[in-house]
Amino acid sequence: MSGPKVVRIVTREEIIEICEGHLARLAQTLAHWSAQGQRLGQLGEAQVEATRLRHQELAALLVQDRFLDLQKDVPLEIEFLKRDLLRLEEAAVSAALDTRQLARRAQENAGQVLRTLQTRKITVDAELFEQLEALARGDKSVAKADAALAQAFSLLAAPPQAEVLSAQQIELAKQLRAGVSDTPVPVWRAQSNQDPRLVRIDRHIAELETLDGPEAAADFIRRASLLDPMEPGPRRNMLMDSLVLDLASAASARTVRETALDQLRTLQAELLRIDNTESLRAEVKAAIDRQDIANASALEERCKAAIAEELKRVAAIARRVAVLNGLASLGYEVREGMETAWAEQGRVALRKTATPGYGVEVGGAADTGRLQVRAVSFDSNRDPSRDRDVETIWCGEFTRLQKLLAESGDTLEIEKALAIGAVPLKVIAGDEPQAVADVAAPLERRL
Repeated sequence: MSGPKVVRIVTREEIIEICEGHLARLAQTLAHWSAQGQRLGQLGEAQVEATRLRHQELAALLVQDRFLDLQKDVPLEIEFLKRDLLRLEEAAVSAALDTRQLARRAQENAGQVLRTLQTRKITVDAELFEQLEALARGDKSVAKADAALAQAFSLLAAPPQAEVLSAQQIELAKQLRAGVSDTPVPVWRAQSNQDPRLVRIDRHIAELETLDGPEAAADFIRRASLLDPMEPGPRRNMLMDSLVLDLASAASARTVRETALDQLRTLQAELLRIDNTESLRAEVKAAIDRQDIANASALEERCKAAIAEELKRVAAIARRVAVLNGLASLGYEVREGMETAWAEQGRVALRKTATPGYGVEVGGAADTGRLQVRAVSFDSNRDPSRDRDVETIWCGEFTRLQKLLAESGDTLEIEKALAIGAVPLKVIAGDEPQAVADVAAPLERRL
């Protein structure tokens, strides 16, 4: 059937544009993964270099025309890097949490030991007493905290009262008295009778401090320091509950913020490939630098619209050029300016010297991928009996056009077609295209 047709065309150029968008997103994700992982001390140069080589392998798929593989593998690599970054961040946060937990246990044990020593009226060296007091206040600058606590426990020569010391501390005192003082991991490190709320507080603070920096956690650290373990009671419980809620809220806000910023960073990478988006790129950069997501949703939509518009523009040009070049190869008269005329007027008609008075019309919004093609006549006084023969010829030429486009990496598929002679041949008169003496050189295409 080669009456009027509705066809869909997908060009090599638009596929390349899509693939380059994928690669831009991968480059941004790789850069963020590398910078954050190294900042946290969780990535070595060898790991980063191996991932860069993987990126190069994926980029090479574009040169190899393995477009489907690229569109499948690159999103998977991006997702892997994002998940791996979460793993690296979790490892860093866990290490920071361990440090905070050790410091808190030292504080609790120092306070417990001080109270026991004072209860028993055991004489303590002034320097050791100062160290224990500093530890009990939560001072992390005390050097050799392990040694100070071990020395304090060793002073408990007499068996401690069960109601004063825990079973673990009793066992520790026995070991110390027996000369067991060089344990790789002192018992006090493993000992924990902490309120679960303190664990949550330490976890949230470790996350904020590690991922967002000391300033983000400074106020919470100050508030946590007010939770004196030596002064239990309603007021301490109230302060602890309030701190847990505020930290949970801050952690939730951070998750929302990072999700929005990650999306903006991804869009920023794609915008760098688009001309005339300097103002929008500046807004995105400012929002990322300030970590301001107040208008992130609106900004994200504007970025997506600009990217989609650019893809439509590139695709529409590529489709028009591909079809016109294909028709030129079949002997139809194409000249400079026809692509622009098609874009402006919505259609263009081309003559063919081999069939005087007849030609083909192509039109439609190329940015949608759907086009209309049909044989036409430029002579209202023609012999209508020739119309069927012309449509039959066009039927064979359309098949050849499909093959020519396929050789360039394009696809042209029929979505709807009428039979030869199903409708009268369209006649173009008065608004027919400019006369063309010679077939123009092929329009430039992206290889």
